[in-house]
Amino acid sequence: MRPLLFVAFAGFIFLSSCSKDKFTTAPQIKFKSISPNMFKDGTLSTNTDALPVLHFQLTDAEGDIGTNDTAHSSYVYIRNITTNPAQLDSVIFPDLSKINHKNLDADIAINLFDQQGLLQVPDPGTRPHIDTLYFEVYVKDFANNKSNVAQMGPLYYIFE
Repeated sequence: MRPLLFVAFAGFIFLSSCSKDKFTTAPQIKFKSISPNMFKDGTLSTNTDALPVLHFQLTDAEGDIGTNDTAHSSYVYIRNITTNPAQLDSVIFPDLSKINHKNLDADIAINLFDQQGLLQVPDPGTRPHIDTLYFEVYVKDFANNKSNVAQMGPLYYIFE
């Protein structure tokens, strides 16, 4: 009985000491927010402060991501999963040259209105009407390692 108890205790200690490494070769992203999380039809050209910005946390062990001087660029891939077929667009990464790239941990902000195709919705029909948009987001680094795919949203599109 004692050997079995010892093996169970040793297994418990081993499993509890294992933790997932925060920094991996493939980038990892985590949704933080979309703010503001709603916008009204027609505000695209009238109020730039009301335009939604997608915020997520990015970690990468090598930090080989962003835009560099050798014309290599990595992208943020955003798919509007609300439309049928889903709309996919890519956004060039913001400049990360001033950030320590080893064990990169950065908060990234992407203006969704820079990508007009992502905010298409089916015909709103009768008004007033609210559509709820969701997005899938992933990134690729210079070595073409793909991150996890994170669902982000909701974003409320209001038709009045």
